[in-house]
Amino acid sequence: MAAVDRQKTRRGFSVPSYRTNVEKLVFRVLAGAVPLGIAAGFLVSLCWADGTPSEQDALRLHQLQVIGTHNSYHVRPKEPGFSQAKELSAFAATWDYTHDPLDVQLDHGVRSFELDVNNLPEGFEVYHWPIVDFETTCRRLVDCLQTVRAWSVEHPKHVPISFLLEIKDEPGALRASRAKPITMDDLDQLDAEILSVFPEEALITPDVVRGDAGTLEEAVLARNWPTLEESRGKVMFILQETNGIRDLYSTDRPSLEGRPMFVLSRPGYPFAAFILANAPNKDRIGKLVELGYIVRTRADTGLRTDRTRRDEAFASGAQIVSTDFPPGEAHPENGYVVQFPNGVAARPNSVTAKPVKESLEIEDPSYVQHLGEH
Repeated sequence: MAAVDRQKTRRGFSVPSYRTNVEKLVFRVLAGAVPLGIAAGFLVSLCWADGTPSEQDALRLHQLQVIGTHNSYHVRPKEPGFSQAKELSAFAATWDYTHDPLDVQLDHGVRSFELDVNNLPEGFEVYHWPIVDFETTCRRLVDCLQTVRAWSVEHPKHVPISFLLEIKDEPGALRASRAKPITMDDLDQLDAEILSVFPEEALITPDVVRGDAGTLEEAVLARNWPTLEESRGKVMFILQETNGIRDLYSTDRPSLEGRPMFVLSRPGYPFAAFILANAPNKDRIGKLVELGYIVRTRADTGLRTDRTRRDEAFASGAQIVSTDFPPGEAHPENGYVVQFPNGVAARPNSVTAKPVKESLEIEDPSYVQHLGEH
C-alpha cells in the first residue's frame, strides 16, 4: 500500500498541477504582471461548463467511458463480388457497412478503434478478409496511425485514444492471401511501426501503468492507471489476442516490460489489464471494472440494432463500448446510433467514477462536431 501511496503523490493525485498553476497566476495578477483579462481567459480554458478541473483531471483512465468502433477501417465490399459472397454465405451480409475515415470518426466523438492487421511481406496492411472483404479507408497500418496522430496533434487535450489490434492469422485467410504467420521478429517490427508514428511520450504503456508495482496486474488492482490530466493527448495500444500470439509477445516479459502494447487477458495473469467481454453482462463487467480492469464490450453485433443491449452496454461500466453505428453513422432505416447524451466524446464511468456527476464535461466540447441526438 505504501508503494501505491507514493505513486499517487508522485503523479499529483492529491494536489493536481493545475492548482499550483492557478495559484501562481493569481499571484502574478495581484502583482500586476498579468492583465486580468488574460488571466480570466486562461481560467475559462481550464474550467468547462459542468465542473472544475479537479473533478475532470483527477479521474483515472479506468473511471472513463468512451465509444469505439468495430472494424474501424471497414468499407462495404464492391459489386458484383459482394452479391456473390452473400449468395455463398449469409455471414457476408454482416459486411454491409462503411465507416468514416478515422479522423472523421474522431471529429464525431469516437475514441477507440479496432484494426485488423495482416502480416504481408511488404508490411502490415489493414483489411477484414482477402479478396472478398478487402476494402478499407487506410490500407497500410502506418497510414491509419498517421491519420490519428495528425488529429491528435491538432487536438492536444483529447481524452486517450485506444487501438485494439487483431492479427489476422486464420488458416483460411492466410491461404487466400500473401499474408504470413506472425513471428517474434514480426511482433518487434509491429512495435517499431507504432513507435515510428507515436513517440514514447505520446503513449500510455504497460510500464507507465505498472510504475513501482511488482506486476502490471498488481498496479491495475491498485487502480494505478494514470490520471486524465497525465493522459490527455495520448494513445494506447492493445494487442487483441489471447492465443499463442499473446504468449509470443509476452515471452520473457511477464508484465510486458518495454513493450508499447497491452494485451487482452483475464484475471490472474501478471500482464492482466484489458479484458474483452463482448456480451454486455452488467454483473460480470461491473465486478471486473470495480477491481480496476479496463473492459471492452459491444453495443451491437452482426449489424443488428438493439437499443436495450446498447443501454446495457453503457450501464455495465465497460470503459470501451464498441459499435458498428457510431455518431455520424446511424442506421439508415431506424436511426439507431451509439452515442452519449449531448454528443460528448467521453464521460465519467457510472460504475467506477461515483460520485462524480455523469454530466461532467471532461473533454473540450469544440473537439466534437455535434450531429444531434437520436
